[in-house]
Amino acid sequence: MGRRAFAEVYWWIKDGTQMAVKRIRVTDGGAADIARETDIVSHLAHKHIIQCYGIGRDANYVYIVTDYAEGGNLKDAAPRLDWENKKRIVAEIALGLAYLHSQDVIHRDIKGANILLTKHNEVKLCDFGLAKVIASATCASTYIQKGTLRWMAPELRKARPKYSAQSDIFALGVVMQELADENTPLDYMEILTRCQAEDPMERPTLREIVDAFYVAPWVPDGIAEDNHINVKHETLIDEQYEIGVKFFNGDDVDVNRAEAAERFRRAGSMGHPMAQYILGSMYHHGDGVLRDYTKSVEWLQRAAEKGHASARVSLGISYREGGEGVPQDYSKSFDLLQAAAYQKDPRACSELGWMYLHGLGVAQSQEEAINWYREAAELGCPGGQINMAVIYYAGKGVEQDYVEAARFMSMAAAQGEAMAQYYLGDMYADGKGVSKDFAEALKYWTKAAEGGSMDAQRNLGGLYLGGVGVRRNIARGLMWLGKAAEQGDAEARYMYEAMRNGLAK
Repeated sequence: MGRRAFAEVYWWIKDGTQMAVKRIRVTDGGAADIARETDIVSHLAHKHIIQCYGIGRDANYVYIVTDYAEGGNLKDAAPRLDWENKKRIVAEIALGLAYLHSQDVIHRDIKGANILLTKHNEVKLCDFGLAKVIASATCASTYIQKGTLRWMAPELRKARPKYSAQSDIFALGVVMQELADENTPLDYMEILTRCQAEDPMERPTLREIVDAFYVAPWVPDGIAEDNHINVKHETLIDEQYEIGVKFFNGDDVDVNRAEAAERFRRAGSMGHPMAQYILGSMYHHGDGVLRDYTKSVEWLQRAAEKGHASARVSLGISYREGGEGVPQDYSKSFDLLQAAAYQKDPRACSELGWMYLHGLGVAQSQEEAINWYREAAELGCPGGQINMAVIYYAGKGVEQDYVEAARFMSMAAAQGEAMAQYYLGDMYADGKGVSKDFAEALKYWTKAAEGGSMDAQRNLGGLYLGGVGVRRNIARGLMWLGKAAEQGDAEARYMYEAMRNGLAK
């Protein structure tokens, strides 16, 4: 898509998602420096910076994978922009810079070519933090210095230059100058002039720039000056989230998971916990984005810190199992699950019961396990209901009670849980906790088999082949055995092959 003295940019489609890949030629040892810097910026996330997904390398090149910006760069797009869009774009550049500065990242190379636009002309800053390391790791130092001199603040032209937030603001002023024409508004020229002040302290703050041009008010993370600002900011966040939901589900638009992920990223970057949770799940499954367990955990962590119960459960299970972006840590797992359980999250209550039952991250306690399983069951969690059924059936920690076991198993079966349907079928067949009724048993076994239960499929296959309690039906028997065999059931496979061989003879 483009070529510079030290890099080329390629368009790449991965699993239906459009990406950009920058290939940088490096000198000996330079790849490690770029990899280190890219690793830092890949953990940043904001709606006005390009998302970096990671890097690859070989002997001569480093490959940086990022979002694809359909609108090209600001330098090329400038002639087609009206003043309403130009002002908004300047404000969005300032918002992106404000986020970078809040993360202790100085862009160092603000110019039109490094300001990308989406198809809706929304800003995506790129190459932030990489100018210095690319200069040292490639053969392009002289090129970079010559190419960016125009955007360099006066203090950077000294013997010992020091990049700062103010030097980025000066460069933004030069970008503003590139957008100026004979119709430039006076308020725009006033800000432009101040950005290029010789004294860094006389330049405007990014907040001033945003307040001057942005259609929505400035609200730094964690700071709200009045309720009026809060309401407008929350409205902006909710709008991005709702658009994401529409693209995710295909509500009145074509399903577009990549666009949904982008909208969730914007809302999540502004603090929307549900957007953060969904985006974390999308990264985990590679749905609309490249699968990235590290990013998945980061987004889930942000949602969990805001009190999102489902995010706490997902993280808690991840820490319990280990791998896929997190080390195994039973203590963290317990704390997260307990926090979600106190929020009355049904699945969290069930998982916390499991932690108590096995003594993971907490002292083992069958009594506490039963209490949490019961809480989960009463909140409607099928896992909690099945566990309570098993506890009463076996009489573990409670007096054996088949009626209670059948009651809890029926609750889970009614929610379509194949395992519960299978066991409830067994209880009807044996008359335990319910009246003995083979027709009811067959009904639940069939539901379980249709729901994917291997045990139910294998048993149904045997019943139909033998004509036990049902009219003998070899074709139906083979069908159920075949389904169980496809799932890896060795006994079903043996029965299936033996029957087929017998029929062949």
